[in-house]
Amino acid sequence: MPKDENLSHEKGQAPSVVIQLNGNNKKSKHRTGINKYGLTDKQEKFCQAVFEGNNFSDAYRAAYNTQNMNAASIHREAHAVTVNPKVTARIDGLFHEKEKEQRMLRLSRSEKVISRLEAIGLRDGEADGTQVRALELLGKTMGLFIDKIETEDKTERSQEQLEKDIEQKLIALGIK
Repeated sequence: MPKDENLSHEKGQAPSVVIQLNGNNKKSKHRTGINKYGLTDKQEKFCQAVFEGNNFSDAYRAAYNTQNMNAASIHREAHAVTVNPKVTARIDGLFHEKEKEQRMLRLSRSEKVISRLEAIGLRDGEADGTQVRALELLGKTMGLFIDKIETEDKTERSQEQLEKDIEQKLIALGIK
């Protein structure tokens, strides 16, 4: 292959190589399409496979041609794909979207339950047990009924007596 005419390269850097195609000095620009996330079709397929629950190596096998690759090479290449910030962002985005959908579904279910409890609790006519229970559940949902137990020790004791009582309780618990 002909080398680039610019032979002044930094230490540790290989000189660039130009591959001739069809007699001209242009590199091949044939790539798969880039989606709206900046990923190739294969990268998107990799992200979807990870999102579906596959480990990185299995996701790589699903997205790329691994017919002539050993397990170590697949693992290495899968890691290379996962460190791509666009791939990482896409995988995170997929899981975030799923979480958002689940949150909306839970909220929707909660609204349906509350709406049904309101319909039962606020219907006209003689109040029966189901109406009372529906209203009770609605009240708990809205935080109207909070069970609080307040305890207050009103016995007067000196500091020495408090220390003695605490020590006796610690001994009884086996702590001291």
